[in-house]
Amino acid sequence: MKTLHYFLFIGLIGMLVSCLYEKPTPGTTSNTNDPTNPANGTNTATGVTLACTITPNTTTGDQVCFNTQILPLIVSNCATSGCHDAKSRADGYELTSYKTITSKGINTGKPLSSRLYQVMMDTGEDRMPPSAPLSKAQTDLFLKWIQQGAKETICNVSVDTANVTFSKSVRPMLDTYCVGCHKTGAASGSVLLDSYTGVKIYVDNQRLFGTMSSQQGYSPMPPIGKLTDCQLVVVQKWILKGAKND
Repeated sequence: MKTLHYFLFIGLIGMLVSCLYEKPTPGTTSNTNDPTNPANGTNTATGVTLACTITPNTTTGDQVCFNTQILPLIVSNCATSGCHDAKSRADGYELTSYKTITSKGINTGKPLSSRLYQVMMDTGEDRMPPSAPLSKAQTDLFLKWIQQGAKETICNVSVDTANVTFSKSVRPMLDTYCVGCHKTGAASGSVLLDSYTGVKIYVDNQRLFGTMSSQQGYSPMPPIGKLTDCQLVVVQKWILKGAKND
């Protein structure tokens, strides 16, 4: 355990530096004079959020973000092996990217008639995903995205690296990127991450952070791509604090 903490600490220092000097994504803007802008938080000693967020110029108000909200939701719940991944393409649907998700099954003119939304709401044998229904919050989010035009809105990941807890920091991240594939009734690789108890097992055997950070010897997860350094900082800090159910 001491060895694990040592390597996590070394990695954490490197990621903190990366977050502090993270540059805005081309095409985005941030107000460096705004004290409420998270991009200004660089003082870890005072507990201020690190420079891991910037204000995207692609969204306003309550616009749903495709890359941080819709894509992880669809990929983790639908684009699994044997269903709608690039290889299986069940029923002719591949749901792995913006292009494939919007190629059919989306009707921006009549959002409620969208086939992908209808199967999410189905209570019979045609329900998707078949293992367990999506939550109302998830289906409402998907419908709202369609109602807004099913656009490929790109947002930067926003995380608070200063006040890290399981319930407010780690659990939401897992719910977004991992639980769709690793929940009771649909546990890919027999890995369950839909409860603290299940998550703690993979913290203790080092597989959780190994897969998230794409370390050698571990299968990289999530399938849509490696989490940002700042997201990994959140997971590392939680582990270093004892991986408590807080």
